[in-house]
Amino acid sequence: MKNKFKKSFIAMSLIASLVLGGGSMSHAEEKSFEMKKEYKTSIKADDGKSQFKEVYEKDGIIYQLKSVQIDNVEEIPPDDTITYDSSPFVGDPKEYVPENTIEKNGKKYILKTSRLTKVITEETTKYSEASILYKGVEYIDSLPEYGEVKVVNEDLKQELIVRLPAVDYREEGTYWDYNFTFPITVTGYDADSYMLGQIEISNDSPLIDHEVQFLDYLNLPLQYYKITRIQWEGKPAGKEGERIRKATAYGRKLVKDIRGIYGGEVTFPSIEANVYHGVYIEADAENQTGQLIYQKQATAIYERNGKIGFWNFLKWLLTNSVTLAILTIFLVIMLILLIILKKERKRKEIRETEEQNQ
Repeated sequence: MKNKFKKSFIAMSLIASLVLGGGSMSHAEEKSFEMKKEYKTSIKADDGKSQFKEVYEKDGIIYQLKSVQIDNVEEIPPDDTITYDSSPFVGDPKEYVPENTIEKNGKKYILKTSRLTKVITEETTKYSEASILYKGVEYIDSLPEYGEVKVVNEDLKQELIVRLPAVDYREEGTYWDYNFTFPITVTGYDADSYMLGQIEISNDSPLIDHEVQFLDYLNLPLQYYKITRIQWEGKPAGKEGERIRKATAYGRKLVKDIRGIYGGEVTFPSIEANVYHGVYIEADAENQTGQLIYQKQATAIYERNGKIGFWNFLKWLLTNSVTLAILTIFLVIMLILLIILKKERKRKEIRETEEQNQ
């Protein structure tokens, strides 16, 4: 029985040493660390210390609160408010400053606070369009179905060159171009007539009289092309036993300026940008007596000063309810064991006395 109680006492002592930080367990020890909290208070001068414990345990090490810094303060009026967050932007912040007044649901709101912060935008895919202007497009021309265009994200000042399909063509002007011309070669010039496709033309007939036949031979519609004159070039010449002569037709063609619209999904990479955060209050709110609420961001700095002292440990223990409960149960068990052990020793002494008296 005595050995049994000794073993129990040794086991409980070992548990106590582990709970109290003894034994051979090791932890990574930091000299200091920071803890951040956001909270609301009606006290403008609140220093944030009440939001943090004086003694803090981390990885088995006790740290002491050294200082608290208030990094940001935002006033939240008790009246009707509207919060505003701008789209991310790059460039002069003056171009993106929130408006001083806005209207919503028939009420007027006044800008109370505004804050400029840095953010990292996410990679964004969105539909984008760009155009290419094609000038002097004539009837026989065809426009590209795809175009290399520059798309721009105006707010983020991003420019990308991408290949996109055509989504529309828009006419921007129609006019006559007087630079229409094409060459003519007459073979058999010394004969009484010569052929223009399947049409026989008399040698005595002026070429301009056959404007329609020339355009029909070239598959050019009369409503888009006009021949105003045909001029001989040089003198007749011989070629392979035949007389030939060259001429040039001059005229005009109806052309159009057409803007090709190219569009599709474009992915813009993530970048660092600015965002405006503003708070608007109802215009009549400043004449009301409601109490302002201050939303604050506090940063606490904890430091470890040398070895863990008994008083530091005790402070930590009193602020850690779970560990305190475990230790209380342990002490109660130890007390019970000590009482039992004391009674057992007393019974043993009585038995030994009775044996000696016999």
